[in-house]
Amino acid sequence: MTHAGALSLSRAWDACDRLTSSIAQACPELTPLQPAGDLRRLEPLVRSIVLVAAADDPPRAVHSIASLFNSPQIDNGSTSCILGVYERAAIDVRIASRDAYGSVLFTATGSRAHVEAMRRRGLPERPFADETQLYASVDLPFIHPELRHGTDELDAAAANRLPILLETDDMRGDLHMHTTYSDGRDSVETMIASCHALGYEYMALTDHSTGAMAARTLGYDEIAKQREEIDALRDRFPGLTILHGVEVDIIADGRLDFDDELLGRFDIVLASLHERRGDDPERLTARSLAAIRHPLVNILCHPANRIVGHSEGYSLDFDALYEAAAELGTALEIDGAPMHVDLDGDRARAAAAAGATLTVDSDCHRAEALGRQMRFGVGTARRGWIGRNHVLNTRSLDEVLAFVAAKRRGRPLHGRAPGQW
Repeated sequence: MTHAGALSLSRAWDACDRLTSSIAQACPELTPLQPAGDLRRLEPLVRSIVLVAAADDPPRAVHSIASLFNSPQIDNGSTSCILGVYERAAIDVRIASRDAYGSVLFTATGSRAHVEAMRRRGLPERPFADETQLYASVDLPFIHPELRHGTDELDAAAANRLPILLETDDMRGDLHMHTTYSDGRDSVETMIASCHALGYEYMALTDHSTGAMAARTLGYDEIAKQREEIDALRDRFPGLTILHGVEVDIIADGRLDFDDELLGRFDIVLASLHERRGDDPERLTARSLAAIRHPLVNILCHPANRIVGHSEGYSLDFDALYEAAAELGTALEIDGAPMHVDLDGDRARAAAAAGATLTVDSDCHRAEALGRQMRFGVGTARRGWIGRNHVLNTRSLDEVLAFVAAKRRGRPLHGRAPGQW
C-alpha cells in the first residue's frame, strides 16, 4: 500500500531539521519554533511538515519567512503560509501570538480525532499560551503528543491513568545494528565508537546470517574473525560492553539458518522473518512462534516486518506471539528503522499488556543514524504507551545478561503480570 504525498519519518525529520535551522537563523525572534502535526506525534508516515512558532507580530513574521523561501504572496494579516512542497508533502508554517501559542500548537499537532474529543469535552474557545494551560482548562493533565490518537487517552487522563512514558535518556544500550560484515555501511570500529559517543553502557553487533535477503551476510567463516575484531577493540572503549550477536533468519520450515552449536557462541541472538515463502498467516505465525520457543533466541525483531508506506507487513496471530513471548522469556522488538518502526501503537501496547518484555533498538545500518533511529524507536514505543519498566535495554547490563542466560537454562525471566502497568 503506497501513500502519495507522504514522507517516511526519517525523510521528514531531516527536511524539518534543515527547514527549522534556516528559519531560526533568519528569524531569531521566532521562539519557540518546533514541529507539529504527524512529525510531532511520531507517525510512521508524515503527510505534511508543519512548523509552529510564536512572534510579537505574526503577520509580519509570516511575510518574512515567505520572502525568505520565495513563496507566493501572502494575504495581509495571514498567520500561516505554505512554503512549498518537499517530495509532494506540503511545508506548512504557522505563527501564533505569544498568548495563543499553546492553542495553535495543539491544533496543528492533532490528531483530528484528539482535537475533536477535546472540543466535545468543553475546550474553551479562548487562546492559551501553552498546552498545559489548555489541558488544565478541561481538568486534564498534559497529554503527550504521541498519545493523541483520539481513542482512550482522554479517559485515561481524567482517571489519572496516563503512563510515565519511555524517554530516550532511559536507553542504556542498543541491541540491534549492522556493520560491513553484512549490509551495514560502517565498520565494527565505527559502530562501536558511535555507541560509545552516545553514552551507552552496552551494545550488540548483530549482523545478518547467511539466509537473509541482504546484499551481504555474515558468513560462517567470518564469525570468529568478527569476534576477534570486537575483542581487540574492547580496551579502547572503557565503560561500553560490546556484545557479539547475530540477527538470524527464520527459514521456511521454522528452523533458524544457523545451527544451535553456532548460535551458542554468540552473546545474544535475534531472530527475524524477512521473506514470505509459505506466507499464509497460520504458517507465518507458526514460524514466529518456533523462534520465540527456541532456547537460544532472545529477541524477535520487527515482528510484523512492515515496510512503511508500501506494506502493512505480516498478518500474524499477534496475541499468540505476545502470550508466548511473555511465557517463554523472549523479548519482542520495537524497531526504530524508519522503514519498519514496528511494533507500533496498539501492537506495542497489547504486547506490554500481555506481559511481554520489549526491546527498543535502532536496527541501524549507518553509524551517523544510531541516535536518530533510537529516537524513532523510543517515539514508536511512546505511541504504544510504553514506559521504561516494559523495556529490557533500559536495564543494567547484568539484568540483560541474566535475561539471556535464564532462557538458555530453560528458566526464563518473565516480564510483568499481564495487564500490569
